[in-house]
Amino acid sequence: MKHSLLVFAGKHSKLTLAVVLLITAFFLYHASFLHLDADYNSLMNETGKGVTYTGGTGEYKPQQQADQQEYREAIPETMVLDSSSLGDYLVASNKQETIAPEENLAYSTSYLVMLESPVLYEADTLNRISSVMQKLSATGYVGQSFSVLDFVTFEKRGSRLVSVPFATNSGQQAWTDEQAELLLKRIENDPLVKNYLVSEDLTSILFSFESFALTHQMENELSAILDELREADIKVSINGGAIITNRLMHYLGRDLSILLTLCFIAILTIYYLSFKAKRSVLLPFSMSVIGIIWTFGTMRLLGYSLTIVNIVTPCMVLNLGSSYAIHVIGEYYSDYAKGMNPVQSTQKILRTIVFACMTTVIGFMSLLFSKTPALREFGIAVGIGVSYCAVLASTYLPAMLNLVVPPKQEQITTYKKGYLALLVISIDRVVKRAWPLFIVLFILIIGGYALTRDHIPVNTNYMSYLPKKDPLGITSRNFAQKMGGDTPYLITVEAPQGESQFFLKSENLQDVYAFEQAILQSSDDVRHILSFASYVAFANSVYSQEAGIPESDGLLNLLSRMVILMSRQGQEEMGAIMNPEGTKLTIILQNYDAKEQALGTIGSAKRIEDTVLSYLPLLPNGTIVTLGGEPHRSLHFSNTLLSDQSKSTYASYLLVFLVVLFAFKSLSFALYALIPIISGVMANYIFMYFFQIPFDMITVSFAAIAVGAGIDDAIHFLIRYRNKLGIDNRSVESLLSETIRETGRPIILTTLSIVGGMMMFLFASYTPVRYFGSLMSIALLNCMLSTLLIMPSVIRLVTRIQRRFGLQTATDRRK
Repeated sequence: MKHSLLVFAGKHSKLTLAVVLLITAFFLYHASFLHLDADYNSLMNETGKGVTYTGGTGEYKPQQQADQQEYREAIPETMVLDSSSLGDYLVASNKQETIAPEENLAYSTSYLVMLESPVLYEADTLNRISSVMQKLSATGYVGQSFSVLDFVTFEKRGSRLVSVPFATNSGQQAWTDEQAELLLKRIENDPLVKNYLVSEDLTSILFSFESFALTHQMENELSAILDELREADIKVSINGGAIITNRLMHYLGRDLSILLTLCFIAILTIYYLSFKAKRSVLLPFSMSVIGIIWTFGTMRLLGYSLTIVNIVTPCMVLNLGSSYAIHVIGEYYSDYAKGMNPVQSTQKILRTIVFACMTTVIGFMSLLFSKTPALREFGIAVGIGVSYCAVLASTYLPAMLNLVVPPKQEQITTYKKGYLALLVISIDRVVKRAWPLFIVLFILIIGGYALTRDHIPVNTNYMSYLPKKDPLGITSRNFAQKMGGDTPYLITVEAPQGESQFFLKSENLQDVYAFEQAILQSSDDVRHILSFASYVAFANSVYSQEAGIPESDGLLNLLSRMVILMSRQGQEEMGAIMNPEGTKLTIILQNYDAKEQALGTIGSAKRIEDTVLSYLPLLPNGTIVTLGGEPHRSLHFSNTLLSDQSKSTYASYLLVFLVVLFAFKSLSFALYALIPIISGVMANYIFMYFFQIPFDMITVSFAAIAVGAGIDDAIHFLIRYRNKLGIDNRSVESLLSETIRETGRPIILTTLSIVGGMMMFLFASYTPVRYFGSLMSIALLNCMLSTLLIMPSVIRLVTRIQRRFGLQTATDRRK
């Protein structure tokens, strides 16, 4: 019964092809709805979210009621709000706020424009900038701009502290030279907007817009409007989620088509050179196309989309699934001279295909142990695709071989006596003479792995997925350098027991300010801190010319009112730094990797987090601290990736071992099968260490996949070796030599075809995809070499030990 489906496909070839065609049409329909998703942030899980710490050095003791009255005492000199206002709204200009149109409710991301010029604060330049920003908003693609021109600062007038707008021109009025000079003066005097809304050297200014995901055409329209500034010698840099998503979509679409095409060319070229027959190219090609269509259709039915992680899914299905075609066609060529038909030759190799498919699928399904949804989806999609290819190789290919012209004698001769056959003979001779050296090599690989495994870097920065010379990548780095970082680190501090107005008490805010200043002075990676405490300290320096938090709670009460009003105005970051009840603060750390001079990295995030945690005792006792922001998420996500990598790899080792144990009913054979994948994967860690290749969202899966795919060669070898045991009185050494010569060619050919496809990943746009292709190629080559060199050497060593101690060898047990 186990060959009944294969026999049916051979007897009813045309019916089999018709069924395959109908299934393909069904999946093709659903595959047409599969879409690309370039949102990198959605790939991260929520690891690290919800972890809290306690501030201070002791237990919190609530203050007496009498002590809580001071903040209610009004101080007239500081309680006056003297700024342009509309009812309860604090505004930075005289123009009235308008309600956002209904269509703007769809805004979900950002569009950022940074302008650089040595003459930014001249009236003509400001007028030109204001006009262009209004034109951008008029397109409807982005909302109203927010910049330092919409912000407020503090000034002292007589005995009063007042909030004043940076921009003093009203409504649509043109800038005058006096207004431009006043703007520059106010920016120079306000330390809080530097590295936040303007650069430290004041040569750059940032405009932020709400936006939705832009099409390429929309992006070009906005850029054309900005050309007016470029023509005035103002450097324009564009960034933001809207641009990043669009750019990633471009590369996803590009890579999907280019990599798949290159993989097809590489694999089919290897097939033709090996068999010198058109059928050896066309049949695997058609089988792979069908397998990919089935995979895409299944992904759509499962609700998946093509992301940065699983964009290589069709290429993986092609590279790994097509190897089954080599087994079928190679066995057919070998047995054709013996009078066997395609069904009979496929029956001989079917066991190898089934177990090879099982172990490969196990490698991918082990990614289900990952906490990262994107990795789980990747494992499921490729596992299903490889299974489809195994089914097609066992049904579709024999049916097609029954209908095509049989191979010619010269094609069979090429297959049996070509350059690969000569290479296999040389490998056999090397193993006979130098097998002890391969034992030593195996031990060295294990030792090298033990020394390097904990020193592999981790990278979760999505900008590394862009080519080094990509304009967006260059712009992003410029943004980070000029504005003190592109992704802030967030610290939320909550009052103990939710005590109302806790942070409006001077002694408590002084502790918070000391905490912030300690971080700023100790961490070179923190470029700027935006917080309620920093605003109070700035207001105090303006009002009393004294640094730090004032002793009186009156000024704190004033600032809290201003923060609430600013939040109503729509300046969300300002409103978020303290809630109206005074029970929660948010501290925003603008950061940039000072060591690597690069965008926020894992190393930078770890240094910042270590600094933050070390200064928690400076906070008021009993406060609850929660860390957040993309640097924090990336740091903890990197830990999750390493955990996922370990769990999926160990699970893959265990499951593959159990499958081989079940298949051979032999503990020794199951242990032998682990040798190639252990040496192959461990050697890759050494390679990653010396070339500083990091683990990331894609490369983290290579080990588990290599275990499942790399063991196929060992299974093929051991099945053939096991079948020879006990047939005659030949020694283990003789049987190993014969097995190497018989299996060496198909093992090398299947590995080269997969590696040839994997090497095409080097043409990918994203560096991690190129790394993944390199790692998989090297791992599978290592597994192949270990199967033909190290595993036979270990079997020889075990046999010699058994003879030395008078134990039964493998040939003795099978007699």
